[in-house]
Amino acid sequence: TQTERSQSRSRRMARRGRITPRFTIREYEDRDESQVVELVRELQAYEAPMYKWGKAPEDIGPWYIAESKKWCAKNDGTILVAECDGTLLGYATLLASCEADGTGDEIAYTYAHVADLSVTSSARRQGVGTALLARCEELARGKGRKIFRIGVLSVNQAALAAYVKFGFAPYHQTLEKILK
Repeated sequence: TQTERSQSRSRRMARRGRITPRFTIREYEDRDESQVVELVRELQAYEAPMYKWGKAPEDIGPWYIAESKKWCAKNDGTILVAECDGTLLGYATLLASCEADGTGDEIAYTYAHVADLSVTSSARRQGVGTALLARCEELARGKGRKIFRIGVLSVNQAALAAYVKFGFAPYHQTLEKILK
């Protein structure tokens, strides 16, 4: 499976000293709240120069986790964390049952969507994000999904390259013009 291939790759990279050793992917627990909030704040700070509409990192709090849990409840979702020795290295939120309802010009269909993916800066490029995505994909397949999506800021070239390497391809792009 994709997860086994990812884990095998992670073990090879660990032997070469290029990966955080022995992290595990597991479901979010309430005790993870403060660390996930810090991961979201770090992501907000990272994306701030790229995204004018994001809240200030210090404005992110436990409310964000509560909102994520609501999205998960509505869309058969789950929050996953990557953990090493009690420290969270990253997290992902998978919404496994997003609905395109068939109104307008599309037919009705259901897809899985990675709503959030963040890896702390000290663990980037070490297989953590790939492992989180692999687990999200495995869960989406387990729910019978044929469509698996993720969003990315167009100017976030590092994330875009990682997602393309994982197998994602462009689907829809929104362009923006700031009116003055």
